[in-house]
Amino acid sequence: MQLQKAKIHNFRSILDADFDLEKYSILVGENNAGKTNIITALRIFYEDDIKFEAKNDFPKCNPVDKESWIELEFLTTNDEQESLKDEYKSTDKVLKVRKYLKSENSEFVKSGTSNIFAYESGVLSANQFYGAKNISQAKLGRLLFIPELSKTDDNLKMSGPSPLRNMIDFVMQKVIKNSPTYSNLQTAFETFNKDFKEESSKDGFSLNELANDINKNVAEWGINFGLDINSITADNIIKNLVSHYIEDKQLNDQRVSINCFGQGLQRHLIYTLIRVGAKYIDKKEEKKKEFSPELTIILFEEPEAFLHPTQQELLNIDLQKVSEDPKQQILSSTHSAIFVSKNIETLPSLLKVVRNNGESKVYQINKRELDSLFDQNNSMFKMFSEKLSDSATLQVVKDEINRRSLGSITSNKELKLEEEALKYFLWLDNERSCSFFAKHVFICEGATEKIFLDHLINTKWIDLKTKHLYFLDVMGKYNIHRYMNLFGELGIYHSIIYDKDQNQDVHDLINGFIENKKNDFTKEIYSFDVDIENYLGISKASRRDLKPLNVMWNYKNGNISEDKIIELKKVIESLL
Repeated sequence: MQLQKAKIHNFRSILDADFDLEKYSILVGENNAGKTNIITALRIFYEDDIKFEAKNDFPKCNPVDKESWIELEFLTTNDEQESLKDEYKSTDKVLKVRKYLKSENSEFVKSGTSNIFAYESGVLSANQFYGAKNISQAKLGRLLFIPELSKTDDNLKMSGPSPLRNMIDFVMQKVIKNSPTYSNLQTAFETFNKDFKEESSKDGFSLNELANDINKNVAEWGINFGLDINSITADNIIKNLVSHYIEDKQLNDQRVSINCFGQGLQRHLIYTLIRVGAKYIDKKEEKKKEFSPELTIILFEEPEAFLHPTQQELLNIDLQKVSEDPKQQILSSTHSAIFVSKNIETLPSLLKVVRNNGESKVYQINKRELDSLFDQNNSMFKMFSEKLSDSATLQVVKDEINRRSLGSITSNKELKLEEEALKYFLWLDNERSCSFFAKHVFICEGATEKIFLDHLINTKWIDLKTKHLYFLDVMGKYNIHRYMNLFGELGIYHSIIYDKDQNQDVHDLINGFIENKKNDFTKEIYSFDVDIENYLGISKASRRDLKPLNVMWNYKNGNISEDKIIELKKVIESLL
């Protein structure tokens, strides 16, 4: 079974969120965008030591009704379908359930019940899913939550429940059943109980003597007081005798406290304990075939916390491998451009969370929308192809289109889409993936604009830094529309800065094409009449690869007037 879709209605900053989930999905967005609210909603659904509190959890941003619920949609296997109750079976193998958190209808929210209702033949049932709370909750898998901050000691303690103690307890109970060592220990304790009570200290103290002294004073009551040394149990061993240790290989295997290490290692150890713990759980032995899917949903808050870049990449690889297990699924939140870039190949796995005017929304390019997006990306080449067939197109323009191979479209659609996917994968590296966390992205034609504007905003225009801007180099005018399409689908506000190149030959076509590609999240488009060098009043570099260095050299050497820098800042501000 796999969780394939979630809907959240009226929970904290979320009025309505509807999104698909992959085997490994990632929530991205700025601080306070609403990522934690999504994770918390899922925790409340599974009652992961957290309850819905209307005072704090019901939205304060103008909800349209007084209901609050979470709806999950699971894709089941054929075997799971067969074991479902008849009323929950479906031809598409989808199990859809809704948990009410708040409602004016008292039938939906009752204390002591799960308040989970399934869809039957596409209609929400009036009867709770599988009846009793303890049954319905267990029918939908289990949840593991790894918070952003967690105490290592709490996960390693032996005095009470912890991931480590739970695993050790599991192993102990399995091993002692047929353990001659444990049997010998039990026999030894029986002997110890009999003999030790009779043994005394040099000055005559013993357990038997203690019992005799007590009995002398209670004899008239017709009772006899005695002392026994109980046989040791597995629980006694775990709680009082088992301890863990850490050896530092860089200190010749000296034993050290876990607190001697950084938060990165400590948090990775916590994650490892929780993940490995899934193996050390007794599997249910059903007397008859019942619906009881083995699904573990791991919610991981900011897995990159306290990890340097290489460790982030390794952890991401580990999470990808974990998600390949058909019984496990991962949803993590992140502020790491590394986690975004390393998963950009599977665009549907990225869930962009945006908060405006107090309301959080989730944007996603799901699998159904991918083909359409890639088709849009190829629309420029379609336009050039049409121009080649148009008799009205000047021959000089046709020659330029052919020279640059701008009108060629791969006939094989699947190959074409693969090409597009590869382009996204290559372009959205760690640096460019920072755009997923900005309030506003400036799509720049090339590196020159990005480097120069980045320098100004970091040194001279500090006031603009607070606006969370990001300048994105898209490596050429031909790629601008691709990012406009991507950001439009993901709810990322953006503006465009490019060179008109005097509208010569094919540039006239490209410039018009870009202007017509505006979407709901395109704020403004600005173009230099010729190029940025012409705008700044400086000479061009002798080679294209020297263009960024040329602009920076001229700025550092005072060849660009302050008035022009002030004017450029006003241009940037006008694009917000």
